[in-house]
Amino acid sequence: MFDFLLHALRSTPEIAVFLAIALGVFIGRIHLGSFHLGSVAGALLMGLLIGQIGLEVPTGLKTVFFVLFIYAVGFKSGPEFFGSLNRGTLKLVLVSVVLCATALGCILLMATFYDFDAGFTAGLGAGALTDTAIMGTATSAINQLAIDSAAKAELNSHMAIAYAITYLFGTIGLIVFVGTVAPKLLGVDLKASARELELSLGIANEEDAITVPYTRIVVRAHQVIAQGEADGVRIVDIEARHPSLTVERIVRAGQVIARDPQLTLRAGDIVGVYALREAVGTLALWMGPEIDHPESLSFPTRQVDIVLTAAEFNGKTIHQAKAHLGNVQGLGCFVNTVTRQGYELPLLPNTVLRRGDVITLTGRTASVEALAERLGRIRESNYKSDIAVHALGMVIGSLLGLLSTHIGMIPVELGIGGGVLVAALVIGWYNSRHPETGALPPAAQWAFSEFGLTAFGAVVGLLAGPAAIAAMKEQGVALLVSGAVVTIVPPLVALYFGRYVLRLHPMILFGALAGAQTEAASMNKIIEQSGSNTPVIGFTVCYAISNVLLAVCGPIIVYVVTG
Repeated sequence: MFDFLLHALRSTPEIAVFLAIALGVFIGRIHLGSFHLGSVAGALLMGLLIGQIGLEVPTGLKTVFFVLFIYAVGFKSGPEFFGSLNRGTLKLVLVSVVLCATALGCILLMATFYDFDAGFTAGLGAGALTDTAIMGTATSAINQLAIDSAAKAELNSHMAIAYAITYLFGTIGLIVFVGTVAPKLLGVDLKASARELELSLGIANEEDAITVPYTRIVVRAHQVIAQGEADGVRIVDIEARHPSLTVERIVRAGQVIARDPQLTLRAGDIVGVYALREAVGTLALWMGPEIDHPESLSFPTRQVDIVLTAAEFNGKTIHQAKAHLGNVQGLGCFVNTVTRQGYELPLLPNTVLRRGDVITLTGRTASVEALAERLGRIRESNYKSDIAVHALGMVIGSLLGLLSTHIGMIPVELGIGGGVLVAALVIGWYNSRHPETGALPPAAQWAFSEFGLTAFGAVVGLLAGPAAIAAMKEQGVALLVSGAVVTIVPPLVALYFGRYVLRLHPMILFGALAGAQTEAASMNKIIEQSGSNTPVIGFTVCYAISNVLLAVCGPIIVYVVTG
């Protein structure tokens, strides 16, 4: 049975690829406290283990899987990447630039000190910075070197080993640094700092926000009492006095009356109310007792996800958007969440909206649809991917990566990974403005990214083969030390630069540090400890910028180290 399995793996390497993916994902899910290895590192380690039997895996698979991953990253980051190139986000862009430049300097310094080859150096950067894109673009650069195939295979093997050795500390080290060390270095209490930032963003003026954070939208039925506040008062006047609720349906003497803002309520009317939770506590006092009346509660409502594409709201705060739209609550609409690149933003008056943000809106059907037309487009849950556009984008990106030029005597080219990234950034940006072209649902983005990157890690591990053990013995300790330096020094430099040169608020800065190293786990740690979503403000811009900058580092590392 064992001999049959060995023969199957050696003769049909695709079986080995999928086995490494499956086992790697299972291992990556195992939690040790709050830490888990993750699918990519798990697949790479399983690939290294399975690869010890000696396999001939087509090297082209590695490029195919990496292209899927880097395309999804570029498409998702496109709107934020181009949207961040303005004066309002310049400080956050500078945080990413400083961190990535410092990281590149540390990587090359460690390579010089320990005499690492290009493979070890690129793997060191990818693992210590937990950015696998470096490994993918470095692979393309290695394939362009004027060396024989055996030397290229050795460099790729060294890259896999360096990644595996440095990845663990890279993940844990950044989480600990951002979540524990950085706040102590700045003397910051996370909860107090989060409250301070929320106040500066307008939480003290809740009436200025479109909605109030941490509330739910509810429906209630109340019967108007004689001589009460609502008796003899028009609906429009009631909604003006109580902006956190809207009157949606009136049942009078058993007859449903169509909503009319000018309608005057009378004693005995049964009123269906749509409101934020904090508004319903006093309804019985001034309107009348709550009753169970299905007919009055059966008014049509709709909840939709709206992708913000309208130029008039791009760069506006929530408060400014509300003023531009008019009395949103009066329309019977309430904002549940605003998310950016899948992360929920704080719903505060001075939170800035950007193209590509997803606004979850609940309310009166007609009003929701009207607002959707003003803000952008409704994101349908069942729309399909525009495969033709994306396949063409990968073709164009790959061709772009093959083009080369010279700066002096130095040949310069993007490589396939860099070319595909550029194409995806442009297509993602274009789709955010013209949603009818190039649809790629979030679930499809996740599948492209997760499967592509995990499979890439598995193939890299399998290709490393038996030479991995010898390389690990040769450079294991040096890589551990170098990995610690590359993980800690760049965010340390960016921390002090961001705080004392750029004067960023600590909560935004902590999110920026996590984004600049493309590591969501450390941002989630900050959110958990502070009880606030404000770090997301700094995370998304830096995440988009660093995804590009770190990917570019791969070819730079290879060309500098190889001379």
